[in-house]
Amino acid sequence: HVARNLGNKRLLLLGTYRDIEVDRTHPLSSSLADLRRLPNFNRVLLRGLNADEVRRMLAGIAGEQVPWSLAEAVHRQTEGNPLFVQEVIRYLAEEGVFVRDKGRWQAKSDTPVEMRIPDGLRDVIGKRLSSLSETCNKVLSVAAIIGRDFRLEVLQKVAGLSEEEIFKALEEARKAAVIEERTGAGAVVNYRFTHAFFRQTLYEEIIAPRRIRLHQQVARALEEVYKNRLEEHAAELAEHFSYSSDSADLSKAVSYGEMAAKKAISVYAYSEAVKLLDQAIKVQEILDPDDKVKRCDLLLDLGDGLLLAGEPRRVLDNELPEAFSIAETLFDNERALNVSLIALKAFSFLSGGTSVTFSSEEGQRWVERADRYALPNTIGRALANASMGCLKIANRDNVVGISLLNEALDLSRSLGDNETYWLISYWWLLYSLVPQMVEKRLQIAEEIYRYSRNGVKANTVALGLFLTGFTFLEHGQRQRAEKCFRDYKILTERTGQVNLHLGAMAIDALLSYINGDLDGAIRIADNILVQGEELNNSQLAMSFAHFTGIRPWMYQGMYDEMLKVINRESYGLRALRHANRGRMNRATQMINEMINFRPSIGTPGDYSGYLWDVCFLEAAVLVGHKKASELLLIQLAGKSPKTSGYAFITCIPRHMGGAAALLERYEEARQHYQEAIRICTEMRFRPELALSRLQLAELLLEQYPQEKSEAMTHLDFAIAEFRDMKMQPSLERALRHKEILKA
Repeated sequence: HVARNLGNKRLLLLGTYRDIEVDRTHPLSSSLADLRRLPNFNRVLLRGLNADEVRRMLAGIAGEQVPWSLAEAVHRQTEGNPLFVQEVIRYLAEEGVFVRDKGRWQAKSDTPVEMRIPDGLRDVIGKRLSSLSETCNKVLSVAAIIGRDFRLEVLQKVAGLSEEEIFKALEEARKAAVIEERTGAGAVVNYRFTHAFFRQTLYEEIIAPRRIRLHQQVARALEEVYKNRLEEHAAELAEHFSYSSDSADLSKAVSYGEMAAKKAISVYAYSEAVKLLDQAIKVQEILDPDDKVKRCDLLLDLGDGLLLAGEPRRVLDNELPEAFSIAETLFDNERALNVSLIALKAFSFLSGGTSVTFSSEEGQRWVERADRYALPNTIGRALANASMGCLKIANRDNVVGISLLNEALDLSRSLGDNETYWLISYWWLLYSLVPQMVEKRLQIAEEIYRYSRNGVKANTVALGLFLTGFTFLEHGQRQRAEKCFRDYKILTERTGQVNLHLGAMAIDALLSYINGDLDGAIRIADNILVQGEELNNSQLAMSFAHFTGIRPWMYQGMYDEMLKVINRESYGLRALRHANRGRMNRATQMINEMINFRPSIGTPGDYSGYLWDVCFLEAAVLVGHKKASELLLIQLAGKSPKTSGYAFITCIPRHMGGAAALLERYEEARQHYQEAIRICTEMRFRPELALSRLQLAELLLEQYPQEKSEAMTHLDFAIAEFRDMKMQPSLERALRHKEILKA
């Protein structure tokens, strides 16, 4: 009545109802039919909240932002039902699963989020189930054993009821919205519990002996129903057979678990594969605890799965030490080598592009094990040589290390193993950061860019693409770099791998910085650190934030922020930070220590990495250290790339121009600055372009007074850019020149 007589009144009438309670015989049904004829009537079907909406809801409950890991866990548990979200978060807080730490909500790493149903929800769900008939509850209890999804044919084989009784029970449950019907092609009919909590409640109400017997019956029914498609249902079969006490059934549980894990990996369901292999190992321990060969093989499979799932630290701490111990006890050299090779791959995924991991005591131990067991002219030997080369470079023996990496790369090509080639190429690009290898680095990057990906794990391809993209940036080839980065992000989305996700964030931070959005780059770098803590991978997050956040922080004068990620090995960065902060004596002392440590600096035999040399050169120019500037200029001139690429990227000719100007080689300095401007213009590298034009303006004003007009053009350009990018220290420096000119 009201709806028909609203006219043009500014009035909203809002009504809610449970659609499961309204069938075609309900009085509201006819009213809804009448309302649909009105032009100003609309019906909105409410669904569960998505993960982002759950996070917003949790933030409202907590009164502050909550980590993504909490929001995703609660969303997974509740499927977005707002009432369930409220009850679950209350339960998690009461049980101490999530606690406040350092002003943020954090999960206790030893406590799983997925656990028993909170009492408040159990009461709500129990009330719904209690309204159903006894027969309906009996049928649903059997269905709960089968799983969240269950096929009618399987239910009929296990329930022990007549067809009519089962049909009536299912119809009753469907009307109550406890299950939903999903018909397929032909006569296949499947059902699904509308929420996992319904299934969990029913499952937990069944006493253990009956549950075990039903699982065994379900397992045999599944084998019969899916006899032509066992691989598709291997995970279900593995779960149900694992409840048996019969050795033949337990053996099937292990085999089906391995089959299901392999299939899960093929579709990038890595966490599911890990879960399946964990279960297979537990079943195998019950089946035959003395079969060490089988346990070792399962641990190796689990190690591979954990690497793909982004858990390299767990692999190194738990699975691999046990597997290696078993292999050595069995005097099984092949398995000992395979364990060692998985460990080496774990370091690749753990490092995030840092070159210090292999130099740790743990890393060195695994490298030596791989070297001990690898046979000549094999994949194992290629990987062992490559890792030994990385270890040599990490221990500052760059000449021998690069030689070993070259041998390993050549061997991987000749063996034709794509996976091995991609991994060794990644190591090669990561560790060969010396001026003598600059041209070869571009050749390797171009080779990887075109190389086959057949048979290569997604994570390994991602690692290769990551460094290939940065190598293209070294040579000013931004377009090709971004193509690699796009492919990397596709793999990240496809696999859902958390470590790759952090790398994708690092790429976003880097491109934001290159585009001149320093604020955006800083936000992402800070977010990388936060998410690294949430994902329990602070080391990797530190690496990515270290490489992408340093320059934005420094260029905005946020020198204390740099301390978040500068470690003891970052000697060049520490010297540069001191120089920028005006601590000239400390910076000079560190530069002198570097020179004394490297008596061959500036000679062809000095294979030191250019990333740190660029930092030292920049610091040397700032403090006016002519000797260091001259030696480093010799070291880099004609051999360095256009930019420093991967780490704290900067335009190298700009710093060479500064060194030449300090050494009073003004024409040479001018050429370096002009080259820097050309590179940065082509790359659209805003911060470095503005700095290059500022430094050229300074050179022209001091040494070429007749070219004051050109200097002013460069200065005006730089001032406008510095303002826009909030590069306050550089802006103040440029404005001082402007004031002097006005005076």
